Amino acid sequence: MRASPLSYPTVVSSFARLLVAVATVATVADAQAGTSQAVGRSRAPIPPFSAFWVSTGTLLMDVNRLNPHFERLDLAQADRPGFYTLSNDGYSVGIGGYGPVTGRILLGGEWNSANMGEESSPTGKTNAISTRYWMGTLGFAAWTNWRINVIPFAGVGLGKVKLTLRSRDGGATVPGTQDPTFDEIIMSPGSSSVIDGSYVMVQPGVAVDFLVLNQDSQTLGLTLGLRLSSVLSPNRTSWTYQGREVFGGPDTGPVGGSIKVILGVAGFRMGGSR
Repeated sequence: MRASPLSYPTVVSSFARLLVAVATVATVADAQAGTSQAVGRSRAPIPPFSAFWVSTGTLLMDVNRLNPHFERLDLAQADRPGFYTLSNDGYSVGIGGYGPVTGRILLGGEWNSANMGEESSPTGKTNAISTRYWMGTLGFAAWTNWRINVIPFAGVGLGKVKLTLRSRDGGATVPGTQDPTFDEIIMSPGSSSVIDGSYVMVQPGVAVDFLVLNQDSQTLGLTLGLRLSSVLSPNRTSWTYQGREVFGGPDTGPVGGSIKVILGVAGFRMGGSR
């Protein structure tokens, strides 16, 4: 298994540097805008803005319990499945948005897809893992001004993990007369087998969004932002194969630190309370 190129301390350090840079740029821009003569509008504080965005970032999967099913060190070398262990690191893409519902309370949601890559062995065996999840978020705009939302948030969602096994030489597959075990599928994947898992995830984090306005009279513009979060998958992963329940499957889901960069459209309405 390849080691993850992004450790959690590295992610935190990178986020801190980027956050300082964004806050510095936003403060300077806001101060310069404050010296201009805005027509028909004061520089009073505004409510949090709403945003819709696309994102890309990192995602880590917990494969510590999954990989032993590929290694099978309890078996003789000739009897092992022949698959390499999978990496735990990948990159995600997604869409999402949020908006204020009352005061500083923000409701939102997002959908993300991540591919953790695949491994190919000299024996012609290939395994790959990917995941998709949606998540609802509840946030609090801890600090806002004309250019920045800083939002601690908590997200809860449901996800699917897809494990694809392929063998160049084909071979036997598990019989359809009974629900299989996880190891039976790995030992007899045939030409191609797909095992699907379901998990619940919890994601606390912090969002920092910078609103780009070309003119002082605008209330709609581009948004650039960062998301720093920690992902938890508290329940056991439920696995299925061709619609049948799979026994003895490992817990496999998102885990650890995640950082995302977002780009989108954001805006606000005047007259709201801060």
